[in-house]
Amino acid sequence: MTVARDLSEYELLRIIDFLDDVRSPFDDVVSGARPDASYRIVTAMMRNHLRGQKTIKTALAEESGVPFVTAMRHINQFVEAGQFVLKERTSTGKSFFVEPSDTLIRDFSDYCRTVKARIGKTFGAITSKSEVDDFYFGGSSLPREMVPPLSLQKMRGAGEETLRFLFRRDNYFEALRNTATDLRTNLFVGKGFNLLPLPELYEEIVANSRRERSLYDVICVNIPWVGGLVESGAVQPITEMVSDSSITPLDFSPIVWNAGAWRDQQYGVPIYSTVELFLARRDLMAEAGIAHPRSFDQVIEAGRALSDPARDLHGVAWNAAPGMPVANSFMVFLGCCNASVLNVPRRRVHAAMTALDPAGLVATLETPQALEVLDYMHRLVEVSPPDILSMDWDRRVESFMSGQTAMAYCWSMHAALMEYHVRSQVKRRIAYLEQPKGTAGLNANPLGGFLLMIPANLEPERVPLAFDAIAWMTSPEAMKLHVTHGFPVAPRFSVTADPEAAASSPVVGVVDRLLRRGAVCNWSRPAVPHYHEIEAILGTEIHKALRREVSDREALATAQQRIERRLRVRDEAERVPG
Repeated sequence: MTVARDLSEYELLRIIDFLDDVRSPFDDVVSGARPDASYRIVTAMMRNHLRGQKTIKTALAEESGVPFVTAMRHINQFVEAGQFVLKERTSTGKSFFVEPSDTLIRDFSDYCRTVKARIGKTFGAITSKSEVDDFYFGGSSLPREMVPPLSLQKMRGAGEETLRFLFRRDNYFEALRNTATDLRTNLFVGKGFNLLPLPELYEEIVANSRRERSLYDVICVNIPWVGGLVESGAVQPITEMVSDSSITPLDFSPIVWNAGAWRDQQYGVPIYSTVELFLARRDLMAEAGIAHPRSFDQVIEAGRALSDPARDLHGVAWNAAPGMPVANSFMVFLGCCNASVLNVPRRRVHAAMTALDPAGLVATLETPQALEVLDYMHRLVEVSPPDILSMDWDRRVESFMSGQTAMAYCWSMHAALMEYHVRSQVKRRIAYLEQPKGTAGLNANPLGGFLLMIPANLEPERVPLAFDAIAWMTSPEAMKLHVTHGFPVAPRFSVTADPEAAASSPVVGVVDRLLRRGAVCNWSRPAVPHYHEIEAILGTEIHKALRREVSDREALATAQQRIERRLRVRDEAERVPG
């Protein structure tokens, strides 16, 4: 199931409202016009479904605009056709709720998508249906304060070459692209945005740094990549530009703002921050009488109790695919044992990675904590879906969202999909919890997210425009827009303190509280210059251990040796003149 490009509940509800606004004047103008009962019943059904409201037949009949008997005939025809599904309200089996079938949800979503595409073509936002993702339906809801900087408006008005962006392919950056290309601002064009999966994004950033001239004005950088990209000269400092701008560093949590710094220089502005949390199905936990897990052992106990393979229900979804996914899981779990892959400072309050001396780093993998983590990962495999060893970020979201798992390790930014996606089976049933801890460990909730940066090899005359775009995209107005549209990822205190933003998702308050009380860490995935190599090594060796090809001790010893070699090679290269 593809989740990133489907219309969100917000867009679907806006399209339904638009259709109602267009159709209702017809009944007022044309005397004797008969209400379209089928339309009214289906849209009422879908509106309630999208809002998470239960529906009964009599309520649908009242929405139809036709006599009760006629309305009930229409509703029963939808049931007989398999477009409506009856769900028992009581144990007697005599009273039912009415729900849309999966087929109706899919077909109605496709219909709304077609409406969106035709409107986009009519107003010139897109030229073909294939570009339907290049604008956001509902641009009229943009706050008036969200006005692009004059320099960007002049660039667009003068017909100059549009700015070029390199972003990660995920639901947030797709929404950001759509906002920048919506019907009202029309500031950028969709073709100026290159969105790539996470591994390919890193490769393209590195490849771009080796070009004579950058292909992009603004790039997004994963927080752990900062040290490596700065040390390699791939990005340029923006300290002076920030000081002369309206950007207020104090509006960001220190751990979030400092994620974009290296050696006393600022290189990036946070565009979104996310914290890896532990998600649990409140309803399943309550039915089974299980408390929310707070430790590794409690996760396993809950997973065993809730797993029911006959119902295709499993315990936990987590990243166990080779490469980046399993490496990230290992590092996060290790943090919950109060340990890290390197000898970096570990504090409840964030440690400054920017001042680390790379020459003094050593690997710390042959430890009791690392063995505990691998033991936990083996036990997790036993209570996870059968495809767990190939499960990456997207697959774990899909697994939990579809109701296949009772619990999941998941970044907070995916709450938008969990709570608002039309196909989500878990909306309004999720408990957002801190990371379960290991023996004598702590709830180490790792910071993630992306920063907007300017490539070092960008033409100097384009740098001011690139920074203006960064300042606009990370402004409180832009962030509030996305938070209130279902993306709980804003790193600004002023946005999370806004009542409307805070009410948009239960996870907004959870993340804000963690940041304010210093319960988020950056040392479990340290943003050191060696991070990418460390991640690649762990992604190979840890996966071998999970496949039982080598023992846990052998996997850790091999990873320790390989990382130590990479650290020495990099340090020796940095000491070579020229």
